[in-house]
Amino acid sequence: MKQNWLKAILPHLAAIGIFLILATIYCAPAMEGKVVNQSDMMNVQGMAKEAKDYYEQTGDIPLWSNSMFGGMPTYVVYTGPNANKIAFVNRAVCLFLPDPINMLFLAMICMYILACVLNVKYWIRIAGAIAFAFCTYNVILIDVGHVTKMYDIALMPAVFAGILLTYRNKYFSGAALTMLATALFIYNNHLQVIYYTFICIGVVVIAAFIHFYKSKQLPAFFKASGILLVAGILGVMPSINTLLVTQEYAEYTMRGSKSELTIHSPEESGGSKKDTKSTGLDIDYAYDWSYGVKESFTFLIPGYAGNSSSQKPGVGSNTYQALVKIGAPEAQAEQILQQAPFPMYHGDQPKGTSGPVYVGAIICLLFVLSLLIVRSWHIWWLIPITIIGFVLAWGNHFMIVNEFLFYHLPYYNKFRAPAMALIIPSFSFVVLAILALQEIVEGTLGTTVLLKKLQYATLATAGVVVIFGIAGSYTMNFTSHHDAGLLGSFSQYFGGEENAKSIIRALEKDRADLMLKDSLRSLLFIAIGAGALWAFLKNKINMTVLAVVTIAAITIDLWQEDKKYLNTDSFVDDSTFMSELQPTAADLEIKKDPDPYYRVWNLSAPLDNAAPSYFHKNIGGYSPAKLWIYQDMLDHLLVPAYQHIATGKPTPQDMRILDMLNTKYLIFPGQNGQMVAQRNPEAYGNAWFVKGIVYAPDANTEMKTLGYLDVKDSAVVDKRFEPKLGGSFQPVADTTASIKLTKYGLNNLEYASNNSQEGFAVFSDIWYPAGWKAYIDGKETDIIRTNYALRGLKIPAGQHKVEMKFAPQTFYKTAKISYISSILVLLIAAGGFIWQYMNDKKKTV
Repeated sequence: MKQNWLKAILPHLAAIGIFLILATIYCAPAMEGKVVNQSDMMNVQGMAKEAKDYYEQTGDIPLWSNSMFGGMPTYVVYTGPNANKIAFVNRAVCLFLPDPINMLFLAMICMYILACVLNVKYWIRIAGAIAFAFCTYNVILIDVGHVTKMYDIALMPAVFAGILLTYRNKYFSGAALTMLATALFIYNNHLQVIYYTFICIGVVVIAAFIHFYKSKQLPAFFKASGILLVAGILGVMPSINTLLVTQEYAEYTMRGSKSELTIHSPEESGGSKKDTKSTGLDIDYAYDWSYGVKESFTFLIPGYAGNSSSQKPGVGSNTYQALVKIGAPEAQAEQILQQAPFPMYHGDQPKGTSGPVYVGAIICLLFVLSLLIVRSWHIWWLIPITIIGFVLAWGNHFMIVNEFLFYHLPYYNKFRAPAMALIIPSFSFVVLAILALQEIVEGTLGTTVLLKKLQYATLATAGVVVIFGIAGSYTMNFTSHHDAGLLGSFSQYFGGEENAKSIIRALEKDRADLMLKDSLRSLLFIAIGAGALWAFLKNKINMTVLAVVTIAAITIDLWQEDKKYLNTDSFVDDSTFMSELQPTAADLEIKKDPDPYYRVWNLSAPLDNAAPSYFHKNIGGYSPAKLWIYQDMLDHLLVPAYQHIATGKPTPQDMRILDMLNTKYLIFPGQNGQMVAQRNPEAYGNAWFVKGIVYAPDANTEMKTLGYLDVKDSAVVDKRFEPKLGGSFQPVADTTASIKLTKYGLNNLEYASNNSQEGFAVFSDIWYPAGWKAYIDGKETDIIRTNYALRGLKIPAGQHKVEMKFAPQTFYKTAKISYISSILVLLIAAGGFIWQYMNDKKKTV
């Protein structure tokens, strides 16, 4: 009997339609051409501007940028058209929808696919897809602009779907889905999400081994595992270009390598020792944004820790009343609430948070219920990864485990923000919830047993809300890490310490009220979810009503919370979004300079802001993976210089460091608040000859020497580079010696050198050996790391043409591999799906 393919596909098309409608309605302003006003995407614009302009003007692939941190590779920013053709598929699977509709749509589609593989009821698939996509963490990521992270989170269920489908002996379609999902997953390239997912995949494989062993089907396990291994490798190959150049780059960044300094700067910690045990990030830095153990109750009660750091009490709140009570007029009190820091957040993340991870009260109820009724072997991997996710997210709040993992788990010390690990339980909670719903509607355990288990789950979930939420709102301490600092500033602005204390007490009461309110709200949704399940088991309602109530309640619950973070106000016109990147009069004045290559320091912007990079070659910038040599320069030289300049007390050495970086212009606020450009006439230029070299025995000495050395006349070089200079070489520079830039490009620089003596030239460019090569009259010569972070060359006497070219062979060699393998993956995946369809069709005949 022939299968009616149209009848089979219509429900899936309907599901796609539902997801499309939900994502579009939620992000309706995007259909009007508006964009989310994402802070991180503003940095991306600044980071990529120079590279994009260079590609449009020259057609050459930009591999280096001078617009951030004195210069760095563009691998993690922009390199022009991608050789990996999975890029097209990445847009196609999202139906070419605009941001951020595409991300929510993709998350729903991928969880729907996993639910299909798990063979749950149609309506349960839709419920699970909505719950997964609209977890508050996801919409918060969209709001702040963590685009690649959101894409990879959205794709996680599809990766697991391919693996589980293969273990169900659907070898062709399982391998095809695994390969395609992996290719998309790796293409989006959020390494921390990929890392967590691989941990979970390892747990799935172990669970599958146990399942197949108990079923006496080990040959099938090894066959499926072998197929998955091949599919996974093929899925990775299209992104081999990105992966290998990123790996090469990582060896020189603060993420993948280690500073050679063993001392902190005085501004950091009085010269104390650094974390020398780690081969990656320092553990204190890496464990910023560790989720508190108790804070994890936000999964069930969104306001348990006070929501986001930016949320403030409203008009009519206790804080508002306290301001009025100390004498502020009502209109002024409202204005004060909007402008002054009154953070509702009181959780354990010292640097604050953009919002909680809330998966929904009904999902939490179903999660607890799943622990009591689900008998599938999937419980063997879903529960362990849930525990793993929470433990990793707790970071420095659970050091008995996480300290060991940081120092011993491979590559784990390359990542920061442990709270991100909550993507694991926010995924597993939903999967276990849909499995629990499936057990309920199938009823294999019997109505009596299911009713009893539902009672236990409801009492347990509601009990947590009552004990930790409702009772906690009266008994907990609602003091924040920031309250001590607030007390000092409030005392100054609100007429003394007593007034300040009264305001903070009122703020704490508002935090308690928020917890109570959200606890009651969660209790209501638990009651709705449990009531619907009870009514179904008691035959009071049919499955259709259960489906409508459950889907509606889950959607309303999450939708209401999500709108606190991503709402209509989050969207702006494209012109408004770009308004922050409009040049000031100072920017326009500087850009009149015909010199193609100099640097600018905008003192009104922090050094970790890429907005100035949109207009200039910036000594600051934004990057999650800065070169560690430049990070050391920031910590020990530039940040102290900023502090000295900000207080009007710059030291001569501060200016020398700026001069050697060819900082030709400084931008600072003028008397009328307008930005003013000031030329630095002492900037050394692109290159200069020095009269001597100081050889430092180690990096610490090199950095300390930079603290007092006259870097115009002398250079400091680590002693290990001395052999490349031919021993204890000391340069000579006559009074007419010069070296001038004659050609500027992102990937190549040319200079004309003239010196009657054998000399040593220092270049204001950042040292990066993985691709930069130097040539004197066409003959390659060694680039010497100079002044800790710059480049230096030994140049023979006379007139010479000096070239520096950035041509990383890793990039060029792997680009063709990415192109060919991406096409092969698409062809093989299509073949796998077709083959599986034909096989299944034969079985139904």
